[in-house]
Amino acid sequence: MCPNCQQMVVTRVEFTAGLLSYLSCGGLFFCGFVLGCCLIPFCVDRLRDAKHFCPNCKSLLGLYKRL
Repeated sequence: MCPNCQQMVVTRVEFTAGLLSYLSCGGLFFCGFVLGCCLIPFCVDRLRDAKHFCPNCKSLLGLYKRL
């Protein structure tokens, strides 16, 4: 239930790079995965933060930080 428009909705999710993505990238870089493999955490949604938006009124309903 969206608190702004009072509609029952399924949220729209956007993934953004967060602290866990950057820490994973740094860990892979120091382990020797220098040739672009250290950028893989920025492509995996399970390592990125999730922002939930209402599809009707476009307001931010919640933010899930992985770390």
